Amino acid sequence: MALDYRSLVPDDERAFQDVVGRCFRFPPGYWDVFRSRIGLENLRAVFEDGRLVGGLGVYRTGQWFGGRAVPCAAVAAVGIAPEARGTGAAAFQMRAMLEELHADGTPLASLFASTQRLYRKVGFEQAGSRCGYQMPMSSIGVRDRELPVTPVPLDSPEPFASIAEQQAKATNGHLQRTDGLWARLLEHPDGHQSGFLIGEPERPEGHLIYRHCVGHEDGDCLLVRDMSALTPAAARRLWTLIADHRSTIGSVSWYGPCVEPLLCSTAEFQPSSISMLRWMTRIVDVKAALTSRRYPFEASGELHLEVHDDILPANNGHFVLRVHEGKAEVMSGGRGSLTMDIRGMAPLYTGFLPAQTLKALGAIDGDETSLGQATALFAGPEPWMPDYF
Repeated sequence: MALDYRSLVPDDERAFQDVVGRCFRFPPGYWDVFRSRIGLENLRAVFEDGRLVGGLGVYRTGQWFGGRAVPCAAVAAVGIAPEARGTGAAAFQMRAMLEELHADGTPLASLFASTQRLYRKVGFEQAGSRCGYQMPMSSIGVRDRELPVTPVPLDSPEPFASIAEQQAKATNGHLQRTDGLWARLLEHPDGHQSGFLIGEPERPEGHLIYRHCVGHEDGDCLLVRDMSALTPAAARRLWTLIADHRSTIGSVSWYGPCVEPLLCSTAEFQPSSISMLRWMTRIVDVKAALTSRRYPFEASGELHLEVHDDILPANNGHFVLRVHEGKAEVMSGGRGSLTMDIRGMAPLYTGFLPAQTLKALGAIDGDETSLGQATALFAGPEPWMPDYF
């Protein structure tokens, strides 16, 4: 059996559509939508003895850490034909993709996993959350109309881009949305969506994008696709706008962090359901990843790392991370006081788990001084992601 990995060309589109479309149950007509959003140039396929048996797509984007967008490959639609599973094609495809990303200097890769086992084999680890909430409208209890609310058409991301970026800079893990990622959010086949800016349109303090309920197909629930509130007044106005649907809609659902600060603004904390997904991250280029993000301004210091990577040899070795006023430089060498494999580095890098917890899990090891320094340098807001891709 000979395996090959390469960029998709037009002649292979039909086979790719058949394999990946079957894996993810693409509805009729969705292939053209998917292709336009991600771009043919960002699709890859794996071949077994010349026959296409799998593929994936990559949104070339950035992921925000410490107030800076780190170049990132958001990996989507990883699929292998059922008859080719168990042959090693999936692991081969992922390894080849990582080698390609490393060669072009991409620091990070992130994805939502259908099965963690495969991705852990190639160095991915849990690195952040996407929590789903559903709450009765009766629990909101906020009536504040101080700020204006402006309806905005959903034919362009431009009205929302600035406010979304401000929210992304203030947290960790958000994606820097490409046109394709914005299209996933703003477009819906039946068109029953609405968008609003909260505050003066030239200086919005928040936003809301939600999907209308049509009949009873959504279970009497307002489906929030995206929202933000950068000020207390915006949070109150946001909840008031949502609660004003209570006469005809019984509940609201949205995605947020596990510790959802917006729930501090409601009268009651009574979600009727909470669900959770975790996304996974892979450090593709250790030096580039460490230097591309920003760190807490007040946390300066030096960290001596020893990293092990079975797939990308350039990531192996000792590194010294020096941080001053939020900016970092990385050099080869040092004492290697904090040791980790590439999997253990991901949740530390994103701030998902502190160094002491990762040591207790056996993911990293080091002395108390190094563990404390690592926790301080990678501290920050809870890493979460509103997008699903």
